[in-house]
Amino acid sequence: MSKEFRDWAGIPCDLLCQIVGKSDLLIDDCIRTSAVCRSWQACLEQPKFPVCLMLAENEDEDNNMRCFCTASEDKVMERELPELRGRRCWGTPFGYLVTFDEGFAFPTPEGFRRFFLHKFAFSSSDPTSPDFVVMAIFTSRQVLLGFAKPGDEAWTTIGDGSDAFALDDVTYFNGSFFAVSSRGLLLKCQDLDGPSPKCVEFTKSPGYENDDDDSVYPQQYIVDLNGHLCMILRMLGSDDIKNSAGEIVYPDVNVTWEFVIFKLDMQSRNWERMVSLGDWCLFLGNCCTFCVLATHYPGCTPNHIYYTDDDYVNYEKCGGYDTDDDYANYEKCGGYDTGIYNFDDDEDGGLLLPQDGESDGFRSKFCPPLWILPSSY
Repeated sequence: MSKEFRDWAGIPCDLLCQIVGKSDLLIDDCIRTSAVCRSWQACLEQPKFPVCLMLAENEDEDNNMRCFCTASEDKVMERELPELRGRRCWGTPFGYLVTFDEGFAFPTPEGFRRFFLHKFAFSSSDPTSPDFVVMAIFTSRQVLLGFAKPGDEAWTTIGDGSDAFALDDVTYFNGSFFAVSSRGLLLKCQDLDGPSPKCVEFTKSPGYENDDDDSVYPQQYIVDLNGHLCMILRMLGSDDIKNSAGEIVYPDVNVTWEFVIFKLDMQSRNWERMVSLGDWCLFLGNCCTFCVLATHYPGCTPNHIYYTDDDYVNYEKCGGYDTDDDYANYEKCGGYDTGIYNFDDDEDGGLLLPQDGESDGFRSKFCPPLWILPSSY
């Protein structure tokens, strides 16, 4: 009895697309399907990856698995990523992660424990471009900016610390890097190709004050939102972390109370408060601050802010560390302030904090969850 072999590579393109379109395949399945042969790859569009939350490393188990869940929390994927084991990570909207270990060539002779990396921004999505520049906020006695280009063996710092501002975030907008200070001042980086790069004040703070509670304070972020440079004020206040029995586990942990957003007029350099994000949604925290059109990415909800915990004070409040032994033994607290905020001005913001018994993937000693926009390349 002869065997009949089907030429699956010759299946009509429109029929293949209909089959895949009606199959509700996961991202993994879409990638495998397009990898069957060249004709299938030519027929099928590259899948639109959803924005994912990479959960914290399981520090109590000796494996290299990392867990990713979509913004809508309806799909969970696991990947074996030994390159990330024991490393501090930051998310990006470009399909790659920034990682840090003791081999990172930052301009300090005092070692890993003596400085802290906060934020990164990139001049483009292609790190192999000769014009690519990465800008970082780091702490070494003072909060400073440093940048590097392809081929650099060390980072170039901006300023000598005497004129340093305490910085919260940095972004690339209209051909320049901008940073925001903890006082809300917007700063512009200049002369990066010259012998004396500098950071100058571009405009004042929006001047927002919370009238309800003097103990609430802002942490600032900046982002290119549909061609506008915007500042996001994440209003933080102290709260107690409780278990399911209502018992206080960690007192006075900083958590998010609300978000306030301002849009900058680049000509007048005046801020205008925004009351809605429209069809956009924001991602911020332990990542490059970025935004996407919710209709372009499955699982994203318009007019929402997705945030993770990037307040390093929370790490210290759960025990802190002065030596390596303390660092290895203190309780995991970073990551509690993770959630989704509804920015609709007609509704209260909804905070989705991880609950007791479900928070292991959110808490970490050194690398809390982060948002990342994966890429198929």
